[in-house]
Amino acid sequence: MEITIKSKGVDTPLRQEELTGNDGQTELFKEKHVRIQHEQIGCITDTQLTTGNFFMAHCKIQLTQSIQLVKEVEGDIIQLDFALRGESKALTGGKTMSQAFSTGQHNIAYIPPSESIYDYYASPEQLDYSVVVIPKENYFRLIPPDSDLHQHLVTRINQKKAAYVSAKNLPITSAMDWIIRDMRASQRTGSLKRLFLESRITELLMLQLEQMQSTQPIGLLSKKADIHKIHEAREVLDSCYPNTPTIIELAKLVGLNEFNLKRGFKEQLGTTILGYITQRRMEDARRFLLEGEKTISEIAYWVGYKNPAHFTVAFKKYFGMLPSAIRTHPGCDLS
Repeated sequence: MEITIKSKGVDTPLRQEELTGNDGQTELFKEKHVRIQHEQIGCITDTQLTTGNFFMAHCKIQLTQSIQLVKEVEGDIIQLDFALRGESKALTGGKTMSQAFSTGQHNIAYIPPSESIYDYYASPEQLDYSVVVIPKENYFRLIPPDSDLHQHLVTRINQKKAAYVSAKNLPITSAMDWIIRDMRASQRTGSLKRLFLESRITELLMLQLEQMQSTQPIGLLSKKADIHKIHEAREVLDSCYPNTPTIIELAKLVGLNEFNLKRGFKEQLGTTILGYITQRRMEDARRFLLEGEKTISEIAYWVGYKNPAHFTVAFKKYFGMLPSAIRTHPGCDLS
């Protein structure tokens, strides 16, 4: 199965990859970086990773004018879309299905063999998107066709008609955001990286379907501007990490009152502000411990704890084991 993506007006393909389908053959892990600089359009950088079973890409776009990307797919695919930052519109499945994406939204799509058009709109901010492509056969090896998780999608697949699992895009939660960040930051290589990415992609798919099965109401914030401010608050927390501002300071920085900030943050990211900060600190600490290049005291400092003892208590509360235990038992399950 081949996937090709080109930008109108630019000769260089942005993506051109082959994926395995029902032959079950797994290619060696491949990673490549594509950069397109165009004086009239702007700059597109694309990190592409192929595991054989999955293809994923992290695309950052700095545009001086809006562009269209044309994607041709030769086989049936399931696509996981994550709009981390920016506005876009997808016209998929032979241009039969339209879906608009805004900052902090995700969805799952079935796309039959067809040509699709993706519009990305110019913005002073860098646009940031991640996508995972799963051949239909590989997807059904993960989730059987008769599963209750995707009945509508399977019906559309049988009809060869493009469809999204959720009629409305859903907010990217902090857990999803962390997995994407973790995949981007991974320093593993070769077969280890392939195994790591495939496990993370499976976890990401599980989180998406789990959220879509939830009966909890989503979308209490009605204004797009307010939703944008929530994701701006997350970016502030990331950029100021580990010395994060107080909630009062954060509310002033993004222009929301404290109530709407706290409510909207939980709604959009699936956790509280304190929970997000704690998760970021603990997951980074776990990664530092596994890398083995810093002492526990140094790690405590790097993730925002002045007292190593306080860090140790927080780590044990979060993971159920001491930081030192990870280095003596690196295979322990910390999920």
